[in-house]
Amino acid sequence: MHRIDEPHPFALETARLHYAADRDVSAQHLLLQVSLDFDAKRLAGAATHTLRAVRAVKRISFDAVGLEVSKVEVDGKAAAFDGASGEQLHVLLPRALKAGATAKVKVTYQATPQRGLYFVGPDEAYPKRPRQAWTQGQDIDSRHWFPCLDTPAQKCPTEVKATFPAGMTALSNGRLVSDSAKGGRRTMHFSLDMPHSPYLVTLVVGEFAVLEAKAGETTVRTLVEPSKKAEAHRVVKRTPKMVAMFEELTGQPYPWGDYAQIFVSEFIFGGMENTSATTLTDSVLFDERAEADYSAEPLIAHELAHQWFGDLLTCRDWPHGWLNEGFATYSEILWKEASDGDDEADHQRKVDLDSYLAEVSERYARPIVARKFDAPIDLFDRHLYEKGALVLHELRRRLGEDDFKAVVRHYVASHRGGAVETVDLARAVERVTGRNLDRFFDEYVHRAGHPQLKVEASFDADKRVVRLAVKQAQEGEPHALELPVHLVVKEKATTHALALKDKEHVFLLPADREPSMCVVDGRRDLLATLEVEKPAGWWREEVAKAPWARARALAAEALEKKPGAATVAALGKVLSTESSFWATRAACAKALGALRSPEAKKALLGALGVKHPKARRAVVAALGEFRGDAEVAKALTQVCRKGDASYFVEADAARAVGKVKGPGAFEVLASMLERVGFQDTVRSGALDGLAELKDKRAWPHVVTASRYGEPPFARRAAVMALSRLAEAAEKKSEAVELLSGYLRDPGFRVRLAALDAASTLGDERMVGPLSSTPFLDGREQRMAREAVRTLRAKSPAKELTALRGDLEKLKAELRALQEKVDAKAPKTGK
Repeated sequence: MHRIDEPHPFALETARLHYAADRDVSAQHLLLQVSLDFDAKRLAGAATHTLRAVRAVKRISFDAVGLEVSKVEVDGKAAAFDGASGEQLHVLLPRALKAGATAKVKVTYQATPQRGLYFVGPDEAYPKRPRQAWTQGQDIDSRHWFPCLDTPAQKCPTEVKATFPAGMTALSNGRLVSDSAKGGRRTMHFSLDMPHSPYLVTLVVGEFAVLEAKAGETTVRTLVEPSKKAEAHRVVKRTPKMVAMFEELTGQPYPWGDYAQIFVSEFIFGGMENTSATTLTDSVLFDERAEADYSAEPLIAHELAHQWFGDLLTCRDWPHGWLNEGFATYSEILWKEASDGDDEADHQRKVDLDSYLAEVSERYARPIVARKFDAPIDLFDRHLYEKGALVLHELRRRLGEDDFKAVVRHYVASHRGGAVETVDLARAVERVTGRNLDRFFDEYVHRAGHPQLKVEASFDADKRVVRLAVKQAQEGEPHALELPVHLVVKEKATTHALALKDKEHVFLLPADREPSMCVVDGRRDLLATLEVEKPAGWWREEVAKAPWARARALAAEALEKKPGAATVAALGKVLSTESSFWATRAACAKALGALRSPEAKKALLGALGVKHPKARRAVVAALGEFRGDAEVAKALTQVCRKGDASYFVEADAARAVGKVKGPGAFEVLASMLERVGFQDTVRSGALDGLAELKDKRAWPHVVTASRYGEPPFARRAAVMALSRLAEAAEKKSEAVELLSGYLRDPGFRVRLAALDAASTLGDERMVGPLSSTPFLDGREQRMAREAVRTLRAKSPAKELTALRGDLEKLKAELRALQEKVDAKAPKTGK
């Protein structure tokens, strides 16, 4: 294999190796009884575990963090216990438990949970925030609200009896067994008969309305604040079709009876696949205006897919968590493919590949299955999700459609209700297809990195061949893979699968004359980086006529480096073609922005009225590359003043105005801070624009927008803007003070924004606050340590930045000159 050069190693200095713990006992059943006190943000509980001894035991240890245990009983008799560590509860059994014997251990306790169970509600700054309580157990946070054997492999049936104020309702796992009220308190009893993991045990309490739909025999229930029913319907309306698709994929009917999904306030993830009862953030509930260019369906599909991949089949321990998250992320792509077509699915894979590669270049490369870390939450990154999904796509490509589906069905059926490791998927492949793919899993899952392919394509007129020189540029051993090539010669298309086994290959493909297209991996199926060098004329033909939208977008990206009048004309033509796929048009707009020539500007200005909002958004973003251009500034300012049917077009126009820095930019951006709407999209764009503008007058506006009580999404944008604007506003000391305070903000996502902003600010005075703030969430802890590492490694780079600016100006002048030369030169196909 090879080593990817990385900014930092994945494992921090304090990381240790993690393996699944010994299983002295096996969970058989859990009865959890809890009573919630919203005013005190406390709970009183009793957890009764039925356990079977795997071997003779005298003591049982539960994970229990911050629980105030008052009593422990074993089979109805008082038992000695020790919870002094604050991390575990050790129960001394009155008599030794023989292998195979069972015991009931009841733990009575109280808690003010810092993780695991969260109380949210209105305050003076946010008087309309709903009063709710909800749990979040992944990865190892269930132990913060009830004692448990907190590992994915300890699966058992569960019952939850919750008591809470009578005006509220609750949701937990499984079916509702009983519902009663007494003395202003309500008790709801839920039961799930099939085994599932402790981190999937859920409880949500609040005031909710219910939407119902049917997916075959399964009732799909959606719970949401009563005032947001219309928005919820927009988000979840295709859930029944998703259920049918995943049943067909897995060969297994939805396994948990009915399915519920509930939208809650202030949720700290996008969603959580609690068994039979998914929790979702209410921030994805969108209005009618946002519907044209926003969808939460990837989130809905992801969490629903987990009901099979993660809940029915669960990773044995967290290093193999990609079997949960990789399958769920790939299910987003499969749903896109089934519901919206190949072009949308291919684009989603591009987004996933870009996300994974960004993590490799900016943070680290690691094996997907990694055992050295501080906390399991460290693993929940772009390798676990996006790379995991792309590994499954690579597997599907190698096996073919029929075999891939057969493998998935065998894998699910064989391990239904159990715990799995990567080897179980590999053996499913072998049993179904006879193919041993151990090398594949070693290369893509158990080692860091990916193939780095470089291809040079040319036509040899004398030999009448297309020459393809392919190099695997990564260090170490080459991968064994097939590179798809699509040739078009005299309008006749041929396809070729080039077998790569060595570091370098040269392939000669027969061609009577020079091809008009030579498309290499046109849908970007390979989990690899791919650099292709070939004549500009081929790229220009492909941007218009390649058989896949992804290939046309790749051609547009390549043409960023092929300046000239013919290139601008080719890009502009596709951009203005309304029937072309929106992502291809967006790539053309981006390429024109990168070219930054007078003709490119003209093409972009002429495309400001394109119909598709995502393409129009790309146009205004691309115009932001024409810094200091008065004509562009005027056009963008007009978009900002008049508004747009799309929130996102308005927001990106604001960002572009900040980059271009034309007359009146500050005034128009400041006025946009008053615009309200979905996720504070426009306001956030205006704040980003003010950060780009670097105008001192923006500072008080940004500070005000960052304060507790302001709209939450805009607050995050404002916190980031503080770090970007501080130097120009001569307010770095104030920025340090503000960001230090926001590290302790009540809003979880504002704290994350402050952690990001600390690195961006680049001031070593942030090291102290980052090191001393007692972060509770593992993601915050990791981000803080990475930020400290970044700040200590930074060195002044002002001279380098200035030189880069001068270089970009020279490049723009050269492109303009090249276009003039091209306009006078004879036309050729090269």
